[in-house]
Amino acid sequence: MKRILIADDDESIRWVLKKTVTGMGFAADLAEDGDKALALLTKNSYAAAFLDVRMPGVEGIEVLERVQARKSPTRFFILTAVKRPDIAARSTRAGAAEFLTKPFELSRIEELLQNLERDAASEESPYHPEERDEQASDRIVGKSRAIIDLFTNIGKIADSSATILILGERGVGKELIARCIHDLGGSTGPFVAVNTSAIPKELQEAELFGYEKGSFTGADTRRDGKFDAAQNGTLFLDEIGDMPLDLQAKLLRALQEREYTPVGSSQPRKFIGRVLAATNRDLARIASDGKFRADLFDRLNVFQLRVPSLAERKEDIPLLADHFLRKYCRLLSRPLRSFSKEALEALSLHTWKGNIRELDNFVQRLAILSSGKLLRSEDVVRELEKTDGAPDPSGATMERLIENRIREFVEKLGTAIHSETGLYELFLHQVERPLFRVVLDAAGGNQLRAAQILGINRNTLRKKITKLSLEPKKNRGKRKTG
Repeated sequence: MKRILIADDDESIRWVLKKTVTGMGFAADLAEDGDKALALLTKNSYAAAFLDVRMPGVEGIEVLERVQARKSPTRFFILTAVKRPDIAARSTRAGAAEFLTKPFELSRIEELLQNLERDAASEESPYHPEERDEQASDRIVGKSRAIIDLFTNIGKIADSSATILILGERGVGKELIARCIHDLGGSTGPFVAVNTSAIPKELQEAELFGYEKGSFTGADTRRDGKFDAAQNGTLFLDEIGDMPLDLQAKLLRALQEREYTPVGSSQPRKFIGRVLAATNRDLARIASDGKFRADLFDRLNVFQLRVPSLAERKEDIPLLADHFLRKYCRLLSRPLRSFSKEALEALSLHTWKGNIRELDNFVQRLAILSSGKLLRSEDVVRELEKTDGAPDPSGATMERLIENRIREFVEKLGTAIHSETGLYELFLHQVERPLFRVVLDAAGGNQLRAAQILGINRNTLRKKITKLSLEPKKNRGKRKTG
């Protein structure tokens, strides 16, 4: 029998929690102060522990810190009557899975314990990739053919000084690719990124090329631009397709002559460095439409790299999700969590319109909201349904679809499931009926053929038809029976 520790100096809290815990089939150990709680945690193994923040002796959060709750298999729940965000943050960083404010609802306690039981009973196991770069943080993650081909091309052009145009949908990681090119190219200067669409049009020229004092209203001092900042390094112009036409002419000259002139100055400055540009727009098309300078497009398009969308590298989704989860657990000071293989299957079935950026944000949300150390398929599906829908079921296995429906049913039952005694017959009946109905339809009502398809005796099929009330449809009145 799994044991739960309840540590609170309020006897009434200990009593009501013990009653709830034991009523759900757990054994309960009680502690009225932090010292006793610490001693019990050191001596025994617990599935979960409820710890009050303020107790005589050692306080609840200190207990968490001493037992290294972040690394412990015990799931810790902090109880407090003090609604202070700093306490909530500290307890979470120390390894608490949940922060409960008194007075709490017993239904919430039951829900936490049900999750505990479900996790223990789950057949889903943690995902362990064959290769994991523990040092990876801002590097490209993946081993798909599409990403390997991309990096093969990057390797060929990284050490050249030629301009490179990086194309790809929003969120695919174009800036990350640009940083990789910069790093591999061996530049001694900095990597300077500019999102041209994020700068007001009237300020873009001054932002890129700098300006002299008094060159326009508000120019109280001289200021260097991004070209100056990127000397001997790399200037990355993101969303280049949104640049105004008049500024495009000046950028073209800077690229052709390798020099630029600050606003309000008559003295050009030399630029020694590399320029990379990126866009999610079809530059060739908008250039032919006259909305982008064709000569600038030609100058930018010396080398072209296309970053694949996540839909083109679905086999990388498990590696990416695992990488993001570990990253955010580390950044948020959360206990290390893992995805189950089934959870990653659900992520892989989903259509990520925002590509890697959307997946990154989604995993970050899971890292913040989840309390268990294993993120299961139902956790992923539940969170996806809150956003823009569940994974596309067309790629899921039949077993997975059925399992998800059964899980939904069991979750709706809640604690009432403990009084159920006939779920096997219920689900068997519900699966049998559509199975026989569909096979009979496929066999055109021919019972002998249907029995052969099902791999059962014809008489068995007839008995099932009667038992399951599968009456022939009116339009099958003349169908054969043998």
